[in-house]
Amino acid sequence: MMQQWKRSVWAALLTLATLFSFTGCNSSEEESSESSVDLSNIASAVMEEGSTEAVTTDYAYIMNDDGTISVSGYTGSDTDLTVPGTIDGYVVTAIADHAFEANPDIKSITLPNGLITIGESAFSDCSNLTTIVIPDTVGTIRRGAFISCTSLTTLEIPASVTEIMEEAFTGCAALEDLTIASSTVEFANWWMDTSEIPSGLTITCPKDSKVAAWADENGVATKPLS
Repeated sequence: MMQQWKRSVWAALLTLATLFSFTGCNSSEEESSESSVDLSNIASAVMEEGSTEAVTTDYAYIMNDDGTISVSGYTGSDTDLTVPGTIDGYVVTAIADHAFEANPDIKSITLPNGLITIGESAFSDCSNLTTIVIPDTVGTIRRGAFISCTSLTTLEIPASVTEIMEEAFTGCAALEDLTIASSTVEFANWWMDTSEIPSGLTITCPKDSKVAAWADENGVATKPLS
């Protein structure tokens, strides 16, 4: 998709450049100067209008309708990542679906303040990921966000999160300490089957929360949130 988009943009730029070149042949040098076009500005406008994927040095991103962006991929080689709060001047508000999926090199990732959504399967199959820092601006964690993060042992979900969708922790066999800070968070089927819940898991959560009740029903150890 990226290659097709790039070809389309450059085809449009070359066409415009050719048209202005012909115009310049029939006008004076002064008129040609007045008719000059900044092709870089055209490329930027085409990208924003199409709301398609763009790539900065290490992070690919998608333009959102509100002018913010969703990080859709990482092309760098760092193993410990701190996702920036702004990229190319755009505010990061989401991690897109499948953004970091199946990246075995990432060991830790810190997400930026201002992030609102973690997309479907955003970190699935990141087999060496041990640490994820989630800011207290996130409201939604979509389906299967952490599927098969097999090295993940601890995870803290801040109180700002109001919804954690199904299969979020399926395949997280090493998970030992899960903190759910909200007492009213909506959730469903975090594991495909309750038999997959790690035997050594302890959930830290508010004493009278929905999560505490669920854990009690399913024989999962809990610890009250201090």
